[in-house]
Amino acid sequence: MLPALTQLLQVQERDQRILKFQKDLKDIPLHQARARTQLAGDQAAVEKATQVVKETEVKIKSIELDIQTRQNTIKRLQDQQFETRKNDEFAALGHEIQRYQGDVRTLEDSELEQMEALEAAKAGLKTAQDKLAETQARVNDELKALDERATGIQARLTEIQKERGELAAPVDPDTLELYTRIFSKKSDAVVAIENGVCGGCHVKVVSSTIQSLRQGTSITQCDSCGRIVYLIE
Repeated sequence: MLPALTQLLQVQERDQRILKFQKDLKDIPLHQARARTQLAGDQAAVEKATQVVKETEVKIKSIELDIQTRQNTIKRLQDQQFETRKNDEFAALGHEIQRYQGDVRTLEDSELEQMEALEAAKAGLKTAQDKLAETQARVNDELKALDERATGIQARLTEIQKERGELAAPVDPDTLELYTRIFSKKSDAVVAIENGVCGGCHVKVVSSTIQSLRQGTSITQCDSCGRIVYLIE
């Protein structure tokens, strides 16, 4: 085998690893985004549970205000009843007081129901928050691992790129340019011919190509796909 072919095979091995590491680096942001989407459902559940708690608290506050308003009205009617000297007016005020007292009892029952609902809503919020915290911890671990992986890949990529440069340096510039042009399109610029078949395009090569390889005097390309070839017999 020509020394140049041995050099190109070494360069190609580094180039293929460089491509793989570059793809891995490109995929990491996708993995990070996918990890973060795991939080979306739990965050929505917390937001919904929080809203339920707030709405229930608003209802309770509104009922409390209604109770206070009616109690104030009851006190005012009782004062009027104490001041009146007419029996019919006294009785009418008494009926009004009873009606407002009935309203207060109904409101107090409603307030009790809403307070029970508030306790249930707070429990639901706590459950949602706990689940979110658990998911967040898992996602944080996953993101940390991805960051560490990205750092490791980048370090290894830099190292391999340096190796590639050192291996490519002695290669004839024209030969290296040919290799680079082919590799940029096919990612396997140098392939073996075995049993007369190109390892890249899997087409049987012509006899003149085999003869050229056996002579081993120059770089030979597959007449079908243009890849640089070497012979395995």
